[in-house]
Amino acid sequence: MATDRNIQKYIDQIKALEAQLSNLKFKLEEADTLLEEEQGQRQFYQLVTDFTFGWELWFEPGGKIKYCSPSCYDLTGFTANQVITSGGIADLLIYDSDRKKFEDFLTQSLDQLLINQSLEFRILTRHKQLRWCSMNVRGVYNKEGRYLGIRASVHDITHLKSAMGHIHNLSAGKEIENRAKLRFKSALDLKERELVSFLLQLSKKNESIAVIIRKLKKLSSGSSKNIRQEVAQLLETLENVPGIPVDWDMIIMQLEKLHPDFLDRLQKRHPNLTPNEKKLCTYLRLELSSKEISGLQNVIPKSVEIARVRLRKKLKLSHDVRLSRYISQL
Repeated sequence: MATDRNIQKYIDQIKALEAQLSNLKFKLEEADTLLEEEQGQRQFYQLVTDFTFGWELWFEPGGKIKYCSPSCYDLTGFTANQVITSGGIADLLIYDSDRKKFEDFLTQSLDQLLINQSLEFRILTRHKQLRWCSMNVRGVYNKEGRYLGIRASVHDITHLKSAMGHIHNLSAGKEIENRAKLRFKSALDLKERELVSFLLQLSKKNESIAVIIRKLKKLSSGSSKNIRQEVAQLLETLENVPGIPVDWDMIIMQLEKLHPDFLDRLQKRHPNLTPNEKKLCTYLRLELSSKEISGLQNVIPKSVEIARVRLRKKLKLSHDVRLSRYISQL
């Protein structure tokens, strides 16, 4: 009986061993299949990426480089084998200032924690040249959904960065130029306002004097002898005091600063204008009204209006063209 039990025990052990062997064979066959699929996927990936211009990489989940395309030599000066056998890209290539952000990016990419799977960084090539690179990554999985790591595409964007920097410098220069133009325009506007303000004050003073003289002349025609005598004395005083003269040279100098070559353009287009007509054009270019011009010239506004009508005819302007607008566009 004891012998039979021992025999049965050995038979059971043999069956258990056979089951374990069968399970190991199954797992081995499954591993071989997965390995074959992975090798096929790797060979296909390598077949495609070996002939790409960009630098292609395959990182295993632990961070080890599984594949590196030959084009890395064109970008870095290192061969694919040198990159694969190195301690890591960060130590081999990445510029010191960008090393931490590169390592963090790679770690998060391998842990599948990234939302934005793109990074710009600098490398120092084998020949100590500094280059800008852009890296895009994506996860790799087999048919069963097993995670195999990440693939990375690296491109040289040095020229793009240089172009963007050049554009930025141009934009900054343009902005400075625009600011300078605005300051210059503001200064011109201020000068023009000052000149016009001075002319307006001068016009009002002369106009006031002219009004007083007219009123006094009217009073002097009254019946009272004393009033006539006093008014006559005031009139004599006022008439002997000359109106404030217009410094024409000063106006021309300021006009040249505000509207360079205006009088030259006016002369070329209308060479037959008289000095008084040129003065009227100058006042119109400064946007003075007929009343303000009359104050400067010590005449009544109607005289200025008549002069404007004559000037229109001489300039041969049509009825639909305003004189002041035409002068301002010269």
